[in-house]
Amino acid sequence: MAKESGITVNFSSNEINIRTKTLKDLRSPRFVHIFINEKERHLLIRRCEERDNDAFPIDYAAVEIDKKCRFKAKPLVIYLASVIGLPYPSKTLRFYGNLLEDGDTVLIDLDDHQFLPYSDKKMPGVRYG
Repeated sequence: MAKESGITVNFSSNEINIRTKTLKDLRSPRFVHIFINEKERHLLIRRCEERDNDAFPIDYAAVEIDKKCRFKAKPLVIYLASVIGLPYPSKTLRFYGNLLEDGDTVLIDLDDHQFLPYSDKKMPGVRYG
């Protein structure tokens, strides 16, 4: 599989993982904003260079080790599950994104996702199969 922009949302650990290709597409930002457009069902990752209350810092030392950027963001993950229409907690989802023409934003269609197969991990309250 070619490296593609996108994210993985792990609902059981409340993590959003941004793929390294996404960070490269955004020209290695110091911080990112994550926006959810509920009406259009899109998630936007936008680069920013200055910290504010809504910005997530990018720890490039951790990215080198894990090959992805991880954020613990329980309120955002719960809200994302409700926008997608999934129970919380749910299975892990992978989303692919596209860099917009502005070069500062990656657009992710929330209706276009894949469930990741973690069949050995069962979560309480989630029905399987």
